[in-house]
Amino acid sequence: MNFRVERKHLYIALMLYLLYILLTIYVVTSGEGTSLNTYLFFAIFNNKLPQLTPLLTVISIDDYGRAFFWIPVALILWYSGGRYRRVSVLMVSAFMISLILGELMKHVLYEPRPFLVLHIVPLIHEQPDSSYPSGHALIVSTGAYSAIMTLPWYISLPLTAEALLVSYGRIYVGVHWPLDVIAGWLLGIANVELVLALPWYYEIVYIIMKKLLGRLSYRHDCPSTNY
Repeated sequence: MNFRVERKHLYIALMLYLLYILLTIYVVTSGEGTSLNTYLFFAIFNNKLPQLTPLLTVISIDDYGRAFFWIPVALILWYSGGRYRRVSVLMVSAFMISLILGELMKHVLYEPRPFLVLHIVPLIHEQPDSSYPSGHALIVSTGAYSAIMTLPWYISLPLTAEALLVSYGRIYVGVHWPLDVIAGWLLGIANVELVLALPWYYEIVYIIMKKLLGRLSYRHDCPSTNY
């Protein structure tokens, strides 16, 4: 296997990881209850639109806007074959990194959720675990950026809109700070760029997915990251 590295994508990934680290340092040293973060939170939480509340509440609950949406998307792309299968592998490859890093961050760094600090009542029930980064924003941004990088606009646009709604919704219902969401997007985009920088990792995931999901591809369904 050729362990080549796409330098352009690697440099972008490293830059985004650096921004994420700097943001994390800021959060650790200043806390999330800063005046700006609190102002932005209440600007969203206190200005609810009755027409949007039911939708934002549903997609913000547990995995409705995350796993229950993006797993079917990845499977549909896989079984569509051709270039769409390659996009599915890109998504899954990046999802794996996002899940690992997201869980790791939740265990090594604890930042209380806004309803614990501001003593508000959120619209949904949420565990009082670490708020930083937003796991929902991390996963949906991973999927959305994968789509933006590889799919036509008429497919990537609605997928990105869903990701933005979920991210906005997590603040709207009162379970995440704005900085949680920003951190999730930084990390999610960085993880996609990292996969694009490491074609050999993508190829390994392709082989695993082909074994698990069945060999339903033609010869042109090759594990290529050349989009």
